[in-house]
Amino acid sequence: MHKFHCGLTETAIGPGLGSIADLGDLMMKARDAGLSEDEQFKFSELFNFATQNMPYVNLFYVRPVLDFLILHSMREVASPGAYQRQQSQRRKQYGQHSVFPKPLDPFGGL
Repeated sequence: MHKFHCGLTETAIGPGLGSIADLGDLMMKARDAGLSEDEQFKFSELFNFATQNMPYVNLFYVRPVLDFLILHSMREVASPGAYQRQQSQRRKQYGQHSVFPKPLDPFGGL
């Protein structure tokens, strides 16, 4: 396995069939979580799969706006503390910090 978490088979068959294999893995995790109390299926895994495979999301002029306005907030709901972990990881790996302030919390008043 390498940095992108796919093995030799997924690399060889390409991104389209690799995505189908990823979807199959998610479905098996959900099934296993329903059958066993020891297994856990996290909404954040499904959310990440959906955002990675949504058309036009990764365009260089769309993604930063979408992240700031919507996706960071949704990630916080799916996995509390995700934004802080991402910022910490970015500082540790690349020595970078965010130019923009922390995204607004749309659920802060609830």
